[in-house]
Amino acid sequence: MLEWYPKSQAKYYLIIDVLIVLLFSYVVVVSEHIPSLVLKILLVVIYFAAYYTALWYQDGLLLPAVVLGYAITAYLAYVGGPQWIFFQFAFADFVGRSVKRRILWIATGVNFLLLASLVWRYQDVLFSNSQSIVLAIMLFILLFPWLRYYIEKTKLLQREVDEATVHIAMQQERQRIARDLHDTLGHTLTVIKVKTELVSRLIPNEDHRIHKELDDMILTVRTAHKQVREIISEINFLSLQGELEHCEQLLKNAGIRVQIDHQLANILLTSVQETMLAYSIREAVTNVVKHSNADACRINLYQIEDRVEVSIIDSGIGLSDKQHGNGLFTMKERMCSLKGNAEVTYDQEGTKVLLTIPLYPIQEGGK
Repeated sequence: MLEWYPKSQAKYYLIIDVLIVLLFSYVVVVSEHIPSLVLKILLVVIYFAAYYTALWYQDGLLLPAVVLGYAITAYLAYVGGPQWIFFQFAFADFVGRSVKRRILWIATGVNFLLLASLVWRYQDVLFSNSQSIVLAIMLFILLFPWLRYYIEKTKLLQREVDEATVHIAMQQERQRIARDLHDTLGHTLTVIKVKTELVSRLIPNEDHRIHKELDDMILTVRTAHKQVREIISEINFLSLQGELEHCEQLLKNAGIRVQIDHQLANILLTSVQETMLAYSIREAVTNVVKHSNADACRINLYQIEDRVEVSIIDSGIGLSDKQHGNGLFTMKERMCSLKGNAEVTYDQEGTKVLLTIPLYPIQEGGK
C-alpha cells in the first residue's frame, strides 16, 4: 500500500502540516495582490509540491524543494507584504532535519539573499516600531534551521550513546554467561572425562564391550568440551577493525574531530586479545562522548616490540578515575586477564587512556 504521509511524523505533525497547506491555499486564493486565478492556483500547486517533497526527503530532493518553497514565499512577500514570510517556517523546519550540513548551508545562503532583498524593499516599514517584530521573525527563520539541525543531531547522538551503553551491558552479560559456561559446564565435562578414563583403566581389559562404550563416552565428552569452547568464542568475539569504525562514526556524530592511526594489518592478535581490546576501546570512547566535552579525539594502536599499545586521547576537561566509574575498573580487569594494564592520566588538556597487552599466544581454554 502506498503511503501518503510519513508514519514517523504523523503523530506530531500531520494536523499541523494539513492546516499550514490549507491556510496558505486560502490566503493565496483571497489575496488581492495576485493578479489572476490561474496564477493563484499555480502558486498553490507549486507550494504544495515543494512542501510534500520536502516532507518526505532529508537528502537529494530536499534542497530544491526547500529553495522553491523559500522562493514562492519570498515572491508573495515581495508583492503582498512581509507578513507572507511566516509561511517559510515549515521549510525552515524541513531543512533543519537535513542529514547533510551542505544542504543547510546552501538553503541558508539562498534564503539570506531572499530575505535581504525583502528587507531592502520594506526597509522603511521593517525598521519602524510597529513592524520591527517582522524583522526579528525574519532573523529567527534564518537561524531556525540550524537550531533544528543541532536538536536533531543531539537526539541522534543520544540514541547512539544509549545504544552503545546498552550494547556494552549486553556484551558484559554475554561475557558473564561465557565465563559461567567455562567455569561450570567446562569444569563438569572435564571431571566426567577424567572419571570415565579412570573407570576405563580399572575395568579388566577382557571386557571389550564395556571398554568400547567407555571410549565412546570419552569421545562424546571431548566433542562436547570442544563445542563449549567454540560457543564461548563465538559469544565473546568482537572485531577490532569493526569497533574502530563504529567509534569513528560515533565521535563524528558527536561533533568531535577524530584521528585513528593503527597497524592492525601487521599485528597478529588472538580472538581473545582482539575482543578485549575492542571492548575496552568502546568503553573509553563512550566516556569521551558522554563526559569529556572534547572537540578532538585521537586513537592510536601500535605494536612496540613484544607488546601492543592502544591510546585514546581527548582534548576535553579531564576525567578522574571516579568519573570513569565502573568503566575503568572493567578495562583494567580485561587487560589484567591478558597480563596487560590499563592506565588513565588526565590534566587540563584532556584525558589519556593507555591500554597495554603483551603479544604471546593465549591458550584456547582461555576463551
